[in-house]
Amino acid sequence: MGNQKEKQENNVVQLPSRCKAEGCSKKSERAEFCNEHFTWFKEGLVTKEGKKPLDFERKLYYFNRRKSAA
Repeated sequence: MGNQKEKQENNVVQLPSRCKAEGCSKKSERAEFCNEHFTWFKEGLVTKEGKKPLDFERKLYYFNRRKSAA
C-alpha cells in the first residue's frame, strides 16, 4: 500500500508560478499571467503561449490610445 501512495505523489503536476509572457519574471496571478500581461492577453497583445503576435505594434498603438482616452 505504501507503494501506491508514492506513485500518487509522483503524479502531481505543479502549475507554473511565473508569468509566461516573454521576458517577464513576475508571479502569475490569473491564467498563468501577471496582472499586466493578463490585460495584454485579453486585448490580444500576447498569445496564450506568452508570445507577441505579428501585428503587436499596431495593437499596442490602439491599446495605448484607448487607455489614454479613458
